[in-house]
Amino acid sequence: MLAKAQYDEARGAFRGFADTYPRDDLAPQAVYWVGDIAYVQKDYAGAARAFAEELKKYPSSPRAPESMLKLGQSLIAMNQKKEGCTALGALASRYPTASKSVADQALSARKAAGCR
Repeated sequence: MLAKAQYDEARGAFRGFADTYPRDDLAPQAVYWVGDIAYVQKDYAGAARAFAEELKKYPSSPRAPESMLKLGQSLIAMNQKKEGCTALGALASRYPTASKSVADQALSARKAAGCR
């Protein structure tokens, strides 16, 4: 569904999976994709909720650094600059092993938003 740009259907399927199988190894991925699809659809509040949910429920997920990045970006997109800057700024200390790409994107997003 995602590959066919059926975003609403894909988002619902990922949400259903995460809710039905919260302890499955793929549940964090499903929650991430719920947020990512919401972000692509410019539903920044929905994206922020999903990324925050993944960080809370699955803080050691391989997608957690990306979720923190996207949480910060979502908050900034909702004009919650202070909170977004805080999330982006905390990424390096909370996830020191985050990929260089994610770390660089967080730095760029902080600069673009004028974070201090």
